[in-house]
Amino acid sequence: MTPAVARSGYRVQVKLVVGATRAGIVLGLYAPGTHRLVDASGCPLHDPLLQRAIPALREALAYEQVPVHARGRTGVRYALLRASVAEGRVLAMLVSSRAPLPRALQVAHRLRRVVPLAGLLVNENRTSGNVILGPRSEAIYGETVLRERYGDVVIAAGPTAFVQANTRMAAHIYGAIAAAAEVDTRTRVVDLYCGVGGIALTLAPRAGAIVGIEEVPAAVEAARANAARAGARRVRFVAGLVEDALTALPGDIDVVTMNPPRKGCGPAVAQAIAARRPRQILYLSCHPESFARDAVVLLDRGFALARLQAFDLLPQTDHVEVLGAFRRA
Repeated sequence: MTPAVARSGYRVQVKLVVGATRAGIVLGLYAPGTHRLVDASGCPLHDPLLQRAIPALREALAYEQVPVHARGRTGVRYALLRASVAEGRVLAMLVSSRAPLPRALQVAHRLRRVVPLAGLLVNENRTSGNVILGPRSEAIYGETVLRERYGDVVIAAGPTAFVQANTRMAAHIYGAIAAAAEVDTRTRVVDLYCGVGGIALTLAPRAGAIVGIEEVPAAVEAARANAARAGARRVRFVAGLVEDALTALPGDIDVVTMNPPRKGCGPAVAQAIAARRPRQILYLSCHPESFARDAVVLLDRGFALARLQAFDLLPQTDHVEVLGAFRRA
């Protein structure tokens, strides 16, 4: 196991439930298996910027008397905050069942007195289910993206885009992928579940050509913008279902990198990868069980697991990040 760089103060993003109690507004999480809201404003795992921003946001919402979503009442439902280690700033989003959200701009001005606020957005979600985000967001104050550095790569992403919660360890993991990748200026790489382009842009200076595939169109737009800022002309990004886009790609593929969500890539994608016969597969997983299931498919189709490396990405939790390096046997 590769140990974490820091065991506290590492988490740079949070998604918190906003609730109204007799004691006032609470920003927290539901206790496991219940709808009992537990205050998370003082969690020591949060980056120091978030430890300042969360209570400041709670106080701003209370001071401005912003309505909070409850039975029969519309208002704020969730708060998403992200901190940038590189920039030393915070990007915030309020998810609301009421639009426009009253006093949102005043909340931003009050919040920026306490923390360096990059921007505040409001996302409209009028649905009654447990899905956090709605389809439309509005910029209330400042910027809509936050920039972060991962090794030599600078990535800009909005508050809803997936980025690793531990910036320092993510940079370490991307470096491990770059060290393990057998690439040169003739190598063609396909990066599956590429998100906003972190892995692809890390490999870009050494690889011949890279195609990133991602199912979320907004993430693909962000990845393209990140590539343009970096001057990575040999990298392109494609929006679409991973299995379909991978099958449709013309030409040979030398190396596949991937970082799927917790459910893994699944047997269908694993079979599609094997059918393209790359010489190397680098599989980064946040769930060892789904990784093991997908690894069996690759092993059955002519690949050997050459190396397995674990990372303590989220210290003081039971989560383990796994990087598996497969070679075509």
